[in-house]
Amino acid sequence: MSALEGIRIVDVTQGVSGPMATRLLSQMGADVIKIERPGAGDLIRLWDDIVNGMGSGHAWVNPGKRSLALDLKTPDGLKVFEDLVATADILIENFVPGTMESFGVDFDRLRREQPGLIICRISGFGQDGPYKDRSALDLIIQGESGLISTNGTAEAPAKISVSLADISGSMYACVSILESLYHRERTGEGQLIDLALFDAVMTWTGYFPYMWWYGEKLPGRVGLNHHTMFPYGAYECADGRSVIVAAGAGSRDQWLKFCTAIGHPKLVDDPLYATNRLRMDNRESLDPIVRAAVKAHPLAYWEDRFHAIGIPAGAMNNFAEGLSHPRIAHRGFVKEVDSAVGPVKVFDFPPQISGLESVNRLGPPLVGEHTDVVLAELGLDEAAIEKLRAAGVVQ
Repeated sequence: MSALEGIRIVDVTQGVSGPMATRLLSQMGADVIKIERPGAGDLIRLWDDIVNGMGSGHAWVNPGKRSLALDLKTPDGLKVFEDLVATADILIENFVPGTMESFGVDFDRLRREQPGLIICRISGFGQDGPYKDRSALDLIIQGESGLISTNGTAEAPAKISVSLADISGSMYACVSILESLYHRERTGEGQLIDLALFDAVMTWTGYFPYMWWYGEKLPGRVGLNHHTMFPYGAYECADGRSVIVAAGAGSRDQWLKFCTAIGHPKLVDDPLYATNRLRMDNRESLDPIVRAAVKAHPLAYWEDRFHAIGIPAGAMNNFAEGLSHPRIAHRGFVKEVDSAVGPVKVFDFPPQISGLESVNRLGPPLVGEHTDVVLAELGLDEAAIEKLRAAGVVQ
């Protein structure tokens, strides 16, 4: 069985932050009805067309959903929307605050009429306060939060390659919806969730705030090194591959193991390197010693040696090598789902739960692929559906 079977979600989101959240909920068994603009649909569809003519971003975040192409800017479209929400447990949207209201959506009335409805509203900077009217793509949030200033090398900053701000928002949206469902199960009460991507990603910045709050030190950019530990990073091996080793820690035992592994036991109590703080302070002189030692042997040697001695280490793979990792085959992590453009590969739901099944039935839909089916579920007959289609309200 799946945990969210029987839960219906009306999904009025686009891009990544909302769609990824509802993708995860679909894999828990929820019935997700994705409302899209007639014609173009979700903007993420337009990024490219490499998945048999379908966008890679759409194939990433929108499998498992049914697409209803509906013009919310029309009275008839708004009526269909409200009728659909009346059948739902959850409504989620991620437009700039005020956009849904401009369509005529009255959230207060929806909550009065459906006390158990859970509404999740995702935005860049929240539904009120400064910056609330600003649109906020992932790169903007990375910049405004200061994340970009911590990423890259000393010579140049770099954005974080994945949509970290959007993904952090997706995860919190998913968690808060599940929290609200649990609360509703006990009380019957719905919730209004106001989720700002800025807030979400700030909580993912780890120890960086503490470096500033308590040390007035900016994290800066350290490339493949670590901000607070050394040795910690990627080191080139004799065969041109690189091993990632995480040996920096306050533990003397860990430092002893690392020095033994690289054949420099005298470094353990060297007054320049005996503690992690000393190693950080004297990184410029220690780094060449470590790099020369690692350069003497190929990657396979170091993976085996570090593992045997008890030092966390692994290969710095390219992405093709990552996708062929033994873990993926062992887990059966890549599934194929049917779609209108043929089979599409998707990742399974990451957690494996002993008594619950993940759901991977529906592929990424075409714009409006399920319009007629969803409208029929609302009780509209063929003539009524054709009337809406002829008026351009649905597609």
